[in-house]
Amino acid sequence: MSEPALLATAAVVIAALAFDFVNGFHDAANSIATLVATRVMKPKQAVLWAAIFNFVALFIFGTGVAKTVGSGMVALDAVTPMVILAGLLGAVAWGLLTWWRGLPTSSSHALLGGYAGAAIANSAWTHGISGAGDAIIAAGWIKTLAFIVLAPVLGLVLAHLLMRLTLAAQKRFSKTGSDHFFGRAQMASSAFLSLMHGSNDAQKTAGIIAGALVAGGYYHEFTLPPWVLWMSYGMMAFGTLAGGWRIVHTLGHKLTRLRPNGGFCAESASAFSILFATLLHLPISTTHVTTGAILGVGAARNPRAVRWTLARRIAWAWVITIPAAAGLGAMFTALTIVFSGL
Repeated sequence: MSEPALLATAAVVIAALAFDFVNGFHDAANSIATLVATRVMKPKQAVLWAAIFNFVALFIFGTGVAKTVGSGMVALDAVTPMVILAGLLGAVAWGLLTWWRGLPTSSSHALLGGYAGAAIANSAWTHGISGAGDAIIAAGWIKTLAFIVLAPVLGLVLAHLLMRLTLAAQKRFSKTGSDHFFGRAQMASSAFLSLMHGSNDAQKTAGIIAGALVAGGYYHEFTLPPWVLWMSYGMMAFGTLAGGWRIVHTLGHKLTRLRPNGGFCAESASAFSILFATLLHLPISTTHVTTGAILGVGAARNPRAVRWTLARRIAWAWVITIPAAAGLGAMFTALTIVFSGL
């Protein structure tokens, strides 16, 4: 392999791990916002709890999601290391922007959008505008786009049903006894959610790195070396340790007020929804699912207690994430082409 190709592949791996780190602290709120909001754990304890189970997922789940992301959505013959790097830069830029604004958008969809936008731009440059769409594998995108809607709805419905059952069951117990029980139960549900977050999100980075290794000529077909998985899961856990307190505040305090029973229901519903998608090898948004679950809990207690105006603002951020990240990915690809020609 030539030195420029080696450097390009190394840059992709570094950028992918940087995205993984951003994903970790951006999405840390998914599993710890409810723990912190209900005061079951202190912030530092909750972050460490989430990071541990993010990493443990490496030893439990397979690599189906990684294969979907790495080779099932964008045609590998339209990909070069620089295309993947441009897509990652677009995803990281969008993730940082929405983190700064405190919006719980999807790092996963930003990654998919940035990757697709970069590949489309490169294909358009190489084969002309008419060949731009050749970079996209339609079958892989149909399921993913469908789950943009289905995933948060599933989380909302499950959380709503669990909260209804919980409210009915806890009438037999005192408020103090109920809070104590669900406070303990929330530690388990939060661990379950962190486990599922790692199982789905860390695999996406692993898939991107594996795709870069194929594009760089290290492998002739899509392969997931163990070191790629270890680095992907480890960096996500490290990012989670850094925390994402702006989004913790949005999910845990601004959207609706949570108590231990609500936190348990939201986390459990989110985790089961993500498990369902992971078993189907689908890269979904853990942020979308968790936000939907929190809305379901709030609506079960009192629909008027939910800040629906903020919920609509979040929903709009969801809608624009893929096209916005795709635009950034295409922009970074264009810049790469321009500067490489100078």
